[in-house]
Amino acid sequence: MNQTTMKAIKPSSFFLLILLSISFLAQSQGELSPLEPEVKFEKLKLPNGETYIGQTEFHQPSGIGSKIDASGKVKTGYFQENKYLGDFIMTPPWHIVDVEFYLDTDYVFNSYSVDLNILTPIPNDTYLYIAPFGSGYINDILYYGGIQTHTGGYKNPNHNNEKTAFTEIGRAMIFSRWDERSPEAIFMDSSGVCESSGYEGDFVSVRNALNWTTGKYTFKIEKLNNYTNINSVKHSIVQMTVYEHKTKKTFNCGALAFPGDQLTLSSSQFLFFELYGKRINVNQMPYAKFECSNFQIDGKPVAISSAGALYPKDFPKYGAATYSNGKFTIEIGKPSFTELGENEESYFEVLKSN
Repeated sequence: MNQTTMKAIKPSSFFLLILLSISFLAQSQGELSPLEPEVKFEKLKLPNGETYIGQTEFHQPSGIGSKIDASGKVKTGYFQENKYLGDFIMTPPWHIVDVEFYLDTDYVFNSYSVDLNILTPIPNDTYLYIAPFGSGYINDILYYGGIQTHTGGYKNPNHNNEKTAFTEIGRAMIFSRWDERSPEAIFMDSSGVCESSGYEGDFVSVRNALNWTTGKYTFKIEKLNNYTNINSVKHSIVQMTVYEHKTKKTFNCGALAFPGDQLTLSSSQFLFFELYGKRINVNQMPYAKFECSNFQIDGKPVAISSAGALYPKDFPKYGAATYSNGKFTIEIGKPSFTELGENEESYFEVLKSN
């Protein structure tokens, strides 16, 4: 339920894609056919005073983009030779912004935490997944976690073999890991739900209600002092919690088992902000702003050595990410323009280099 497509993105992808894109661009010179124009991403000032941000052909609005008039009104959709063809209807999932960042090294760890500050209200009819743990590896096992506006699951970890009703829990926390289906890897909170499935590759997941709103939250994954054996392999149990600074309360999402006695966190990590579940007209999408900061391993600040943002090419660029002094700032819900590189699937930009 409401899993995301981050599994397709592997560590080191961002900087590898930069190198591949530079190589591709160096080899793609030559006169272009008017029947096969090169598609670029540009910001154009149009003769009528409007601004266009998006895909172009021969420096004309053509493809997916946004026009902004002098009053600031935005119209986003499909264009051809500067003619508006129709609104862009988002079919989920849409990773509006993915941020790949690198810690200074891999870490043997007991806990990893990050602060999320939600600066604008998120309406209930927006199906949004905010993932401060947007993807990483624990002992080479892919995991991620965050919060969603609409979540659900099952009260029985063995729900695939025993008839169990699906339970919707509304706004909630979610923590998932891949390459496992065993109910023995799932440790729900008493009020939580779970899922074990294979529709995005084998995964197990725990979820629990959290009526989140604006404000600061600290997300933590932490190794507990107990273990379990799955298929004769010793597993550590890792719990995800969320601390709400406004109420000074800690909420337990649940826990999952990861193979190994000692746990290593990969240096490559992600944040992501994803629309899922429901189609929407992008012209009716609300604006939202977030900050992610205070990355800590075992309670101590950890350095971020490099970072980059990725934006899918088959959607409008409706988000932006910046980095300064240990803090990522992310905006979604309005068109934005920065100088971008590109590869086959994504536009990208460097936020911090070594």
